[in-house]
Amino acid sequence: MSSRPDESTMDRISLAAVGAVAGIAMYLLFDLIPELVDNQRLVLLAATTGASFFSVLLALLGPTPLRRAALAAATVSFPATLLFIWASFRYGDVEQFLERGHAIFALMVLIGVATPFMAAALEEDGGWKRYSRLFDNAWSIVVRYTAAALFVGVLWAVLFLSDVLLSLVGVTIIDDIIDMDPMPWLVSGVGLGLGLAIVHELRDYISAFLFIQLLRVLLPLLLVVLTVFVVALPIQGLSGLFGNLSPAATLAAVTFAAITLISAVLHRDAEAESDGRFLRIAAQALAVLIVVPASLAVYAVSVRIGQYGLTPDRVAALVVCGVILVYAICYAGAVAVRADWTARIRRANLGVAVLIVALAALWLTPALNAERMSVTSQIARAQAGADVADLPIWEFHREWGLAGKRGLETLRDMEAHPRHGDLVAAVERAKTATYRHQYEDQREGETLASLEGVVPIVPEGARLPEGALDALRPDERSRILEACERSVPGGGPGCVMVVGQFDPRVEGAQAIGLFLHSGNYVRVTGFHFPQEGTARSTGVNGLAGRMKDQTIADIQAGRFTLKPVEIQVLDVDGFSLFPNN
Repeated sequence: MSSRPDESTMDRISLAAVGAVAGIAMYLLFDLIPELVDNQRLVLLAATTGASFFSVLLALLGPTPLRRAALAAATVSFPATLLFIWASFRYGDVEQFLERGHAIFALMVLIGVATPFMAAALEEDGGWKRYSRLFDNAWSIVVRYTAAALFVGVLWAVLFLSDVLLSLVGVTIIDDIIDMDPMPWLVSGVGLGLGLAIVHELRDYISAFLFIQLLRVLLPLLLVVLTVFVVALPIQGLSGLFGNLSPAATLAAVTFAAITLISAVLHRDAEAESDGRFLRIAAQALAVLIVVPASLAVYAVSVRIGQYGLTPDRVAALVVCGVILVYAICYAGAVAVRADWTARIRRANLGVAVLIVALAALWLTPALNAERMSVTSQIARAQAGADVADLPIWEFHREWGLAGKRGLETLRDMEAHPRHGDLVAAVERAKTATYRHQYEDQREGETLASLEGVVPIVPEGARLPEGALDALRPDERSRILEACERSVPGGGPGCVMVVGQFDPRVEGAQAIGLFLHSGNYVRVTGFHFPQEGTARSTGVNGLAGRMKDQTIADIQAGRFTLKPVEIQVLDVDGFSLFPNN
């Protein structure tokens, strides 16, 4: 008789027990200890240690015996936790540190990428250097955790349905048990451990190969989309690329998706890679094309940094996009060399994975302190005479930790700044305001200039109620003034207001405002002035992300029409705009 059933049962009991311990530990660390211990940093240390250790332990268990898995989990999680706690000292308040999220993401990347390396090393000496081992373990961990998490979700669904059913006959035992403090954590832990055990037990049936095969099918589709993008790029231009970080994030995400699909085609080694000629050619073409979006992503972030300096978000975006570009260059270079290009890409994947682990660790050390780098960059901008409104003073005090607070004092003492008084006032607002909107509203302590006569009004002869624009919210008025201080082709101000009866159903004056923002981005806003002394912005149906400063110049020169559709709309440069009341 086979002993397999007994071994399977023991594996299930073992992982369920570890899951139960993990669940109880999470309850103690996240629910109980924070109520008993006042030292936030100590609580953070305990919670991070427990969460990191058990996440790695459960990923390694099954293929690896408990004792070896526990030692390996400690080897990965404890140094990562210490780096994370070290990074927390950039902030005086632990809650602010956690709210930023960058360090949490770095910790997750560090542990998530290092764990497959550790799993491969446990299989054989030097296994972490073998791409085939790393590939198998990485995908196995992803599949096991995904399936186990699905099992936990089904387990809770069954419990809730059972509770509802029993409640129909007045039995509330399930609800009473779940209401006990540690039980949700315990149930989830047991379910996760049991799910991981079952998935490992059925590894011959539930493998990563199925998911990899599905991913391979998607590669030609992404190739077509990316080809269209590259062909359309010189025709459509890059006007929508530099408004904010979102286009860069999209480009980086598309590149990463392409990298994942190419890796799926190449699989773990030459024996397992796809032998379909069409798919291999498509993978080569995609490997060459991804250099374009990866380069544009880095360029977009760099332009933004050049305009407005560093912030922690931009530092993170630059690091991520830089890694993506390294991937893209390695892939394209491997295809260009031609000979043994699949093996070259696998070696590149291994090398870049090591680079990612190193960068994630560096992010948690002073060597890559995004907050300090951002403060240095913004102070340099202030010393160069940057306008007070363009400096992230709120972020200095509320979001950039101790480095930001020190930088705030440097700004306060910067007497050489051309608007030193406004700078000091902004620093004081940041210190006293609890919320960002309060900081923005308190900007009126500086007494904003009137908008009367500042914003060009068209068509000729049109007018707004007296003081209409000055009745807008202070933050809205401030943004309009900033836009009007910029220039459009021809020398006009970077703002214009088109007055018209866009919707005859609405009483009172209506207008559409176009305002030039950084990066040649035009913000379009609808306005409604119900009566004298009142005003509100309403938004516009379809923000014109492709509009440029020339659009504002065209409107100021009268090159537009007001034409009725179902309601009257503003027609300019192929755009039809109407207030969204």
